Amino acid sequence: MGMVQLPDDVKQLIARQVAAGRASSEADFLAEAVQRYADALDTECDDIIAAAEEGIADIEAGRFELIAGPDDMRRLSP
Repeated sequence: MGMVQLPDDVKQLIARQVAAGRASSEADFLAEAVQRYADALDTECDDIIAAAEEGIADIEAGRFELIAGPDDMRRLSP
């Protein structure tokens, strides 16, 4: 991939974490951070897909209310 330029405040944050023993090196800290970020994105996508599949299943089973205009919105509002 090559070199990546990081802002000074990020470099300092990484150095503090390594100095505190939370990572054995700057490279290890960055690798772990990137992996955690990628895992979080995957989880977020999985959650969105699961919610969409649930909604599709509800529609296919007839569990929905058609909202065609303002009158329907008012009827459904508490």
